[in-house]
Amino acid sequence: MNPQATRLSVPVHGTEVYNPFVDPAGLGVRTIGSDAFSGELLEVLRLTPDLGSPAGVEPLVRARCTRFSPDALLGLSPVVRVERTFDGRLEVWSRLAEGFRLSAALEWAETRGVAPSLDAALTIGDRLLASLASLQAIDQTAGASGHGAIAIDQIVVSESGALTLTDYAFGTTLAALQWPREQLWRRFRIAMPPAAGLARFDHRVDVTQASVVIAALLAGRVLKAHEYPRDLASIVSEAVERAAADAGRDERDRLTEWLRAATELESRSAFKSAALARTALREALGHRLDDARGVGQWLRAARGVEEVETVPAPEVVSRELAVESAPVDPAPVPPPAVESASEALPKAQEGRLRKWLSRW
Repeated sequence: MNPQATRLSVPVHGTEVYNPFVDPAGLGVRTIGSDAFSGELLEVLRLTPDLGSPAGVEPLVRARCTRFSPDALLGLSPVVRVERTFDGRLEVWSRLAEGFRLSAALEWAETRGVAPSLDAALTIGDRLLASLASLQAIDQTAGASGHGAIAIDQIVVSESGALTLTDYAFGTTLAALQWPREQLWRRFRIAMPPAAGLARFDHRVDVTQASVVIAALLAGRVLKAHEYPRDLASIVSEAVERAAADAGRDERDRLTEWLRAATELESRSAFKSAALARTALREALGHRLDDARGVGQWLRAARGVEEVETVPAPEVVSRELAVESAPVDPAPVPPPAVESASEALPKAQEGRLRKWLSRW
């Protein structure tokens, strides 16, 4: 292990950051480590053996990490280093994202029956597409793969509404597996639209993966292993029916149209990039994409944290008189002299008091 990094002896389970073990279909085991020099807390993802041998995976992951400058990534958690453990496993160390993984939040929310509002879910979706668009803007080379591994376990949302997209270094690794689409979904919850031949991990697929996450948010629950892609049409209908029940028919139709295009239920209307998908979402439902307060309320409700209502201060009625009618104050009368405590004390008590005070 890198001598500049040390692992905390006990993994962090607290909800102040996130619960790293909620999603059993993740890319590996998440713990928290710290930099021995700076003391900075970092996320450590020890990759699952399902991704392949460390010798084969390591160069693919390193190549992805070196392609992106951390300063150019909007809302993504930069990779700090990639290293081998003493037992030969591969670990990826990244900046620690503040907030809660959607894999945890959706499980908590489903248990408590507190799905996000339409505005809160779409606000998260809009910020997810914004982060993804910043990544795709950099990754414009031939055969660009964008992210490639977007699922509810790769997204962290804070109570302030901030979103962080993680694990952007594994798209080429997943593509190298050449697994069937159904297997990628069952094992990693990675959504790949049905098509002929091997699955392509390109920018268009990034949009599909992000839109399936948005559909899960709108539905207010974790999608099951048997549901995708077979029941995708039912998932979209459920998502719109639940989240947009109080919206007008026109809004429901626009949301349905966007989801069907983004998930590639309507493949001819599919978006070729995250930027195009985000533009279309903003044109359809732009007035519902800035509800950071609703995101925070949903996360607190999902965790079972009661909202504290702020009681407004009582209105103070000014009793000042108008300047022209204000009476002239008489000359101030000095207050009566107050005998000091020491003067009021008997001489014996005064001596003890002075002796006690002298100790300080």
